[in-house]
Amino acid sequence: MPILHLRPQRLTTKIDQVAGINYSLVAPLTAMADCLDGQLKGEFYNVAQPSPAPFGPPALAFPPDHERMVYLGFSDYFFNTAGLVYQQAGVLHLTVTDDMIPKGSKFRLTTTFLGALIPQVAKMFPNMTVQLNIWASSPPHLTMLPTGLVFTPALETQAFAVLPNSSLAPLFVLHLVSCSQAWVNGDLSFLLPSHRLLLELKHSDVGPFSVSLRPLVRLQKGFPLPLPANVQLFNLVLQSHQNFLLLGADVHYS
Repeated sequence: MPILHLRPQRLTTKIDQVAGINYSLVAPLTAMADCLDGQLKGEFYNVAQPSPAPFGPPALAFPPDHERMVYLGFSDYFFNTAGLVYQQAGVLHLTVTDDMIPKGSKFRLTTTFLGALIPQVAKMFPNMTVQLNIWASSPPHLTMLPTGLVFTPALETQAFAVLPNSSLAPLFVLHLVSCSQAWVNGDLSFLLPSHRLLLELKHSDVGPFSVSLRPLVRLQKGFPLPLPANVQLFNLVLQSHQNFLLLGADVHYS
């Protein structure tokens, strides 16, 4: 039987010039004889123009396991409101130039390199570098399932040839839809078993050329998740469930 109830309060934190996080309690914080349960809103919002998300949070069904000191659940709603806020604010964009690519890479952002795929680029703009402007055309979407995670960002990429006077000559615009699937390992890492990329030519200033579906790519190496400073986690459990990730751990502060 509960022995303590704490009233919900509005709690927010501004994390940068664009977004803040609303982590207010959505139900009374309940202290039991052997645990403390709390439900937090977990929602990103635009600090300049706060408005409700056009979609609601999913219902979460936590497993009954209580063998670890701390359990944290992160719903896909939390990540999807972040994508919505940053995409609508227009900050999900990137400019890529050839000098940003490692010198030892075989891939180059030059008209000569692109000419191997699109011959008319090298003919119309010989021996020039290329600039890519990349932006999110819609909010990126993350789906959490018992079988893993599915991430589907949609991007627009415009390519330019950099002329000798540093002005830009437009080459083409591509629409990219990526679908990445990830398995969650219990050691705080993700394994990316598959990735699919759909390319569509939206506009070309160098004439028509073909684009196609990229084959399935398999990656065998996982990558670690970041942890707060001075925090050590033991007996880790990281699981993907319907609509949320569950992290369980024993905690030591140093």
